[in-house]
Amino acid sequence: MQQQWSDIDAYIESHLMPEDPILTQTLQNTADKGFPDHLAVAANQGMLLQMLIQMNQCKRVLELGTFAAYSTMWLARALPEDGYILTIEGRDTHAALGQENIDNAKLKQMVELKVGRAADILKSLPENFEPFDFIFIDADKQSYPEYLELSLKFSRSGTIIFLDNVIRAGDILDEKNVKPSIEGIREMYRLMQNHPRLLSSTALQTVGSKGHDGFALAIVK
Repeated sequence: MQQQWSDIDAYIESHLMPEDPILTQTLQNTADKGFPDHLAVAANQGMLLQMLIQMNQCKRVLELGTFAAYSTMWLARALPEDGYILTIEGRDTHAALGQENIDNAKLKQMVELKVGRAADILKSLPENFEPFDFIFIDADKQSYPEYLELSLKFSRSGTIIFLDNVIRAGDILDEKNVKPSIEGIREMYRLMQNHPRLLSSTALQTVGSKGHDGFALAIVK
């Protein structure tokens, strides 16, 4: 089934994903540096992020987990020219690659990349830091509960929170699987259930070139 899922994604992308030199350049440079592309979002997933930002006229975006900044490009291309992205990456090698790709892209929007553990960086931000309109969480899964709570501190009413990779090929249902990453996702679901700061939330499982996974989506009350 994996080959068929990948072929269908390729079909979708060939019809609905416009050619973009910045995105192509980012993928090529990432490959040239020897990094795997499976750590980045698929193009159709990137388009979904872009559309959510466009539909809600977002201007300020927080991204946890930069990797090569491919998803950052999708987020940026949806923003107005005075838009702002704060993207945070914990691994030095990934951050260096991400910054290189951001610099090469020469984006009109302001993209600020901070290196370090996302929770520590968020805790270091001033209390009066302007809230974000859209938050994309695609970092270490064991920290998702903490990232969710911290994200709410930098949200406003109507902020959209998008958490990637929350199905893990169904591993969340395997009671014998107690890996920190899986336990973190389970705790994330428990937090999202009837959370007093969330207006509504859901999760969707997906199949495609990235295998069987999915994402969670929430709107801040």
